[in-house]
Amino acid sequence: LAQAAAAAAAAGSLVPMITLRPWVGVLLVFRSPLALSPDCPDGSLCHLREQADAEEPSVEAQLALGMEYIRGSYRTQPRPKEGVHWLTKALEAGNAEAMVHMAKLLRQGAAGVGKDLKRSFELAERAANKGHVDGMDLTAQAYWNGWGTGISGKKQKKLASKWLKKAAAGGAFPAQIQLADAHREGHFVERDGEEAVKWYKKALATADRLNETRKGPISKDAMKLIQKVCITLGTMHWKGHGTEKSATTALEYMARAADLGSEPAQKALDKMKKDAEMEKQKEELLKDPALEAWLSVPGKTEHNMKLKDLAPGSMEFIDKVLQSQKTDL
Repeated sequence: LAQAAAAAAAAGSLVPMITLRPWVGVLLVFRSPLALSPDCPDGSLCHLREQADAEEPSVEAQLALGMEYIRGSYRTQPRPKEGVHWLTKALEAGNAEAMVHMAKLLRQGAAGVGKDLKRSFELAERAANKGHVDGMDLTAQAYWNGWGTGISGKKQKKLASKWLKKAAAGGAFPAQIQLADAHREGHFVERDGEEAVKWYKKALATADRLNETRKGPISKDAMKLIQKVCITLGTMHWKGHGTEKSATTALEYMARAADLGSEPAQKALDKMKKDAEMEKQKEELLKDPALEAWLSVPGKTEHNMKLKDLAPGSMEFIDKVLQSQKTDL
């Protein structure tokens, strides 16, 4: 065994390691320095560390390692200090995704990093200029709220609008909702009901697409945003704001919000159904021959009809009106 070890060492291909075993004394084990440890399979944490810390490091491994240490996982407890270390390595290498994650941490003051809105904005804008959609969204939010930008007034509004539109066009769900809100309210952009409806619908389509590919449950914040979009679209279709008035479409959107657990949507849905039924009954009543004859006279409406003006037998119409109002009474 000793002779074999000496020969192998002389060949330079193997490195001897001493392992103690109480029942056999000293045992020499040999392993190539280039061989991957059997305890570090592809995708494992130690494998990621080997890639992240290699002579030519993998930026993707640095990013993955950093985020897993920051968030924690089934295979490791959160280790924010190490996570920030590897995330910093990735962003210093120019990785836009790492810039976005660090910008979020700096904005919140999370994972052991101090809150720094200016640094957060700078990283977000760098990522945005690299074409990262989430970076665009973060940049738009920063300009919108004046977080670390050092800019105000007309220039702030112009840049906020610019990046918000870019982020929304790129498919950023929060940006699409914010742009729709802005058009509905006329804030930072022109007030336009049709544009508002368009972007609310795009946001809902984005949510559906993300829901199909998601691995975990929908976050509470995302669920609230989806509920809000459905409620807003339901209301706009009900009132005919920015779109054709449609009770059917309005009820569909409101029902979706209610199905997602929104109590306000459920209350609104119940009332809308009741109002829709009353409107339907009213339309049927307006087809009554006696009422049609009355309304054919200029200046006459159903609101100023008098009983004495009705033809004999038209009390059936009054009975219908009373019956339609029975629920309210």
